[in-house]
Amino acid sequence: MRLDRGATGFCGPGDNLANETGLTLFRSACWEAARRIGGRVGESPAARGSSFHSVTITSQAEEHFVLCHAHSPVVAFTELPPVPGQPLSRFVDPPPWADAFEAAVFRCLQVEDLSLPMSKVDVAELAEAELAQIRYWRPQGLSDLLFNWWD
Repeated sequence: MRLDRGATGFCGPGDNLANETGLTLFRSACWEAARRIGGRVGESPAARGSSFHSVTITSQAEEHFVLCHAHSPVVAFTELPPVPGQPLSRFVDPPPWADAFEAAVFRCLQVEDLSLPMSKVDVAELAEAELAQIRYWRPQGLSDLLFNWWD
């Protein structure tokens, strides 16, 4: 998988950080997804130092945590809520209602994508400041790089 500049959420002096993901568009997709399952959206407070936004989509049957990368139009789903500073785990494949995100131009990542080891991730487009962060934090896989608490 090839990553675009900004995938880590970092930039160096003189670098331009990648555009912010459309937070309004993400929230609209969340509300549409919740509407489809008769659910509701719970906003999570913005976590300082994270590379992503998160919300909870709850239906009568289940609760999903949706992560949206702050600089790339990708989303992922977990069974457990994000805990600031802790690695994310228990990723799940997108539920059937995730097509609401795809309709809003987000790519829904599969567990298989998120599990890619760093040796299979193409980082050629990343800025030197991002590569320095990768060397420092040593993410094990794509999920660790995309959805991080690096400061």
